[in-house]
Amino acid sequence: MGLFNKSQKITSEGIYENSIKPNLHEKDGNIHVCLVTSFSKFGNQSFSFEDKYSTQIDNIVTNMQNDGYEIVDIKLNSVGNQGMSNAATQFHTLIEYK
Repeated sequence: MGLFNKSQKITSEGIYENSIKPNLHEKDGNIHVCLVTSFSKFGNQSFSFEDKYSTQIDNIVTNMQNDGYEIVDIKLNSVGNQGMSNAATQFHTLIEYK
């Protein structure tokens, strides 16, 4: 895992512990949703692996599963030309869980 991936993992750990986890529903057998908004790495105009998004979302999903939640589905929407520089892609990730 590279230096940036470690930083991205640490960032997503904080988001999970401080923002997501306190807002997850109790495990009641019903399907609930969690919407995460994130941005691609800067200068993502080439065909390549999106390591920033993948690392951060994977870490959140892994933490949810480690906390006993079942992931039902993950949906993604992306919007280009976003962020302060209009050079990033904004991702909306809807995580459906039980």
